Amino acid sequence: MPRTFAIGDIHGCLSLLKTLLAHIQPTQDDTLIFLGDMVDRGEDSKGVLDCVMMLEKQCHVIVIKGNHEEMMLGSMSDTETAKFWLRYGGAEAMQSFGLQPSLEQIKHIPFKYKCWLESLRNYYETVDFIFCHATPKADISMDTQGDEGLRWRKLRKADGRHISGKTIICGHSEQRNGQVKQQEGIICIDTFAYGCGVLTALEVETLTAWQAQSDGRCLKTLLNLF
Repeated sequence: MPRTFAIGDIHGCLSLLKTLLAHIQPTQDDTLIFLGDMVDRGEDSKGVLDCVMMLEKQCHVIVIKGNHEEMMLGSMSDTETAKFWLRYGGAEAMQSFGLQPSLEQIKHIPFKYKCWLESLRNYYETVDFIFCHATPKADISMDTQGDEGLRWRKLRKADGRHISGKTIICGHSEQRNGQVKQQEGIICIDTFAYGCGVLTALEVETLTAWQAQSDGRCLKTLLNLF
């Protein structure tokens, strides 16, 4: 039976992504939904991007643009964005490309990555779920959210179910305890991969959280939808 996995913020942690994939073992019938922030801060942003691009040839892959992909892409044409990006994880990403973390070196990031970043989605929607990087505003439709609701807005205690009635599956709001965060109509699977060494994939059909650990283990937890 085909499976759908939403994968939280990787932030350059290629080793964790490889551990996760080794346990999930996606087939050509499965769908992988990457929720954004694949790059910056961790040890190998380029390796993560290459891995995701390779997966696109093996199964159905949907990639959503996070705020860090937005910064990386913007830095290629805007100096002020580049300065901001280098301060917030871009320096580590540059080093993974074998480049010095400087404004002058950004232009040497291979063009294929720019083209690929430009192709990423703002969000993805199914009958029951909305997949987004950040936490969208609950009272605004997805097609009118803007950059704030799509890529920058953090999960708040007061946030509830979206006006669509669908459950939001998101990243961006790092859970520093390494645990999936749930509240009414929202599941956040950014489990602070680069900080505490936990990368999460949510198997949507069963609401099973697969959590890759830095020691090579992968723990599974069944969530309750509410």
